[in-house]
Amino acid sequence: MVGRLGAKHNAPPLERAYTTSKKGGLMLKQLSGVHTFVVGNVAEALYLTIQSLKESGIEVETRNGSAKEFPMPVAITYNKPLERVIYYPERDANPVFHFMESLWMLNGNNDLQSIEYFNKRMRDFSDDGEWLHGAYGHRWRRHFVIDQLQIIIRRLKSIPNDRRSVLTMWDPHADLLEHNARKDLPCNTHVYFTIRNKKLHMTVCNRSNDLIWGCCGANAVHMSYLQEYVATMVGVEVGTYTQFTQNLHAYNSVLKTLVDMQPDYDSYDARGFEYQAPLINDKDLFDYELQAFMDGSTNRDFRNNIFTEVALPMFWLWEAWKSKNHMECMTAISQIQSDDWRLACREWIDRRSDKLK
Repeated sequence: MVGRLGAKHNAPPLERAYTTSKKGGLMLKQLSGVHTFVVGNVAEALYLTIQSLKESGIEVETRNGSAKEFPMPVAITYNKPLERVIYYPERDANPVFHFMESLWMLNGNNDLQSIEYFNKRMRDFSDDGEWLHGAYGHRWRRHFVIDQLQIIIRRLKSIPNDRRSVLTMWDPHADLLEHNARKDLPCNTHVYFTIRNKKLHMTVCNRSNDLIWGCCGANAVHMSYLQEYVATMVGVEVGTYTQFTQNLHAYNSVLKTLVDMQPDYDSYDARGFEYQAPLINDKDLFDYELQAFMDGSTNRDFRNNIFTEVALPMFWLWEAWKSKNHMECMTAISQIQSDDWRLACREWIDRRSDKLK
């Protein structure tokens, strides 16, 4: 197990750790197993996993260029999953896209148009220029005809010690093909939910993940919002979030840009954040208001503060950024009430100040 204090290993039983040599003596076996990281938040996970990948990763050639991958599956457990925003300038994460993609998923969307507005590269993953085949939120709420989230919420509220609340994203009829022609297949395939001591713990299973852009980037944001959504609707606290990845990798071209990155483990405490906007204030109205926001409503009186305190000012920020208006960008950022997102947006814009007028 790897944490900020280094590696910790439980000594295996003697008969498993050793074998008999030809001369009759004991010889240490070469054991392999899952790489495990137990961390506070995603900022800590990103730094530690990159260092570990540099040390133990193996070189591979992929259709997207040379990369390093962990030789075995990787499990990362977040003890503070709601500390979801990263501030590494070298990583230069786009906070607006990460946040808006989370809402897009929770609403069950799979249209390209509404998410491409915040990230033009999303078009690269569309087969027809209109839809995204593997969109997680659509798989959660519409693809399988049923709304899986609502069923899971009802199960967790009514069945003690439930162990059958499985959220499915992988559809073998649509995804398990005998060719690789599709551009977008779900990388995250299943999510498991369980409640212990009035906390919702979540495990996400992933077949293949980019460490920097996916696992410790966008995934940490939208999956933690999924966990917060389910926990709040059920009426329990958010517990741990474990990400299990079969193939965790990073491309060498991207790793080279992060060589100067310094650890930022206690990113939220170190910055003295006092207020973090909750996802939901009014459970009865949230889904309705989410749909209204995704449909373009910007002047309604939202009961859930996430829309007035984060989503709307972020949307105004993005419009100001696209028009390259520095003053309007700063005005929009000042209206973001959640400390974590406000700082992330300000730093992201500051790194682009030379492009603003």
